[in-house]
Amino acid sequence: MARRKRNAYYTCTVLIFSIYLFLKMQIFQQSSTSDTSEAIDYFVIQDSHKSADRVNHTQHQFRSDCRRLLEGDREEILYAKSRVKMTKPKFISDHAFGELTSNCDTFKRTRGYVLNSLEEEEQFPIAFSILLYKDVHQTERLLRAIYRPQNTYCIHVDAKSSETVHIAIRNIAKCFDNVFIASKLERVIYAGFSRLKAEINCMHDSYKRPEQWKYYINLPSQEFPLKTNYEMVQILKLYNGANDIEGITGRRLSGIAYRFRYHWDIQEKNGKRIYNNTRILKSKPPNNITIIRGSAYGIFSRQFVRFILINPSAKALLEWSRDTYSPDEYYWATLNFLKYNPHLNTPGGYDGVPDSKPWLAVWAAWKGVDKCYGKWQRGICVFGVGDLQFMVERKELFVNKFLYDYEPLALECAEEWLRYKQMAVLPIDLSYYRNLTFLRKEKNL
Repeated sequence: MARRKRNAYYTCTVLIFSIYLFLKMQIFQQSSTSDTSEAIDYFVIQDSHKSADRVNHTQHQFRSDCRRLLEGDREEILYAKSRVKMTKPKFISDHAFGELTSNCDTFKRTRGYVLNSLEEEEQFPIAFSILLYKDVHQTERLLRAIYRPQNTYCIHVDAKSSETVHIAIRNIAKCFDNVFIASKLERVIYAGFSRLKAEINCMHDSYKRPEQWKYYINLPSQEFPLKTNYEMVQILKLYNGANDIEGITGRRLSGIAYRFRYHWDIQEKNGKRIYNNTRILKSKPPNNITIIRGSAYGIFSRQFVRFILINPSAKALLEWSRDTYSPDEYYWATLNFLKYNPHLNTPGGYDGVPDSKPWLAVWAAWKGVDKCYGKWQRGICVFGVGDLQFMVERKELFVNKFLYDYEPLALECAEEWLRYKQMAVLPIDLSYYRNLTFLRKEKNL
């Protein structure tokens, strides 16, 4: 019965989405505009929450039907894939952002930023961080998708990124009071401590901001939201101060224990700096801490971020992690799971079994475990048009990952789906989230 109701809900939702797309295309056929020589078409849609106009920024570059792709129509998927092979994707170059942001009001309007929020959203601000090395175009699309004026956005640009990337991000950030570049930029090395330090830098800057945000969510530029800001607020209010961090123990942890049991150093290889296992054993973690594996990404309460910044044990673990491999994949988890480290008394921590805890920060498809209708990259699925049908039912807040130049219609349709949910007043089914085992029941936030 529950499954029948759920299927009916999504069928109804997709039907409404189809009507929305049809009406939008009628509007688009009557009017379009352009900003620069790199020509982006726009069309205006009336905001259903408040009277101000919102702008939908993206014209589909390929004439495939998002509705049918979301429904998993095989013929439409094959057609979309064939069109991708024949069409070069359009994107905004790093240089073009200088011209686009020369007038910030025009930039925000034509690029489709949501500049007003519901009162409930305003009372529950969220802090986000975005780490990037390149692809400003995709980073800006992510920022636009999650932007609300009451939130806070820290952008960490790799210190070794090109000057054009740094300039483009500075041009974007200057247009917003609540978007800023991290005060200290790291030269990020793959799987290195610098990746974790970049996140800590953003946490430090975000915590000093005047906005009293409730949760901190860290993102790479290849992620994209599955939930609107309003939906996130509804879900995070239920979290009530609990952190949402992945936890892995047992065999899945022992298989990668070499990453933190040995001292790693940095070596030059083929012109790149990489981490090398010296085979020299490290000292044990400080303060009798047990290492737990997790993910580099999570949903962190404000109190947890404060704990990371000021707690002596958290600081000691961070320092101990400097010469380990990929410490961002165990640092958060180790601090969060109190079943193994009860003496830490971590705010928002979880005292249950880590492996059985649901993790809803991000959905990714892994090679050997999940199906992928896009392509595999380093064991993770780069989603294509064939994967869209599975996204609408996911419970996670974000999805990883998209690449703007691989089957770009997939990201465009994900944008359409999110924009539709922002514009339409849809009921939010919170029953799944209310029953999560890691929720904090006492009053906290």
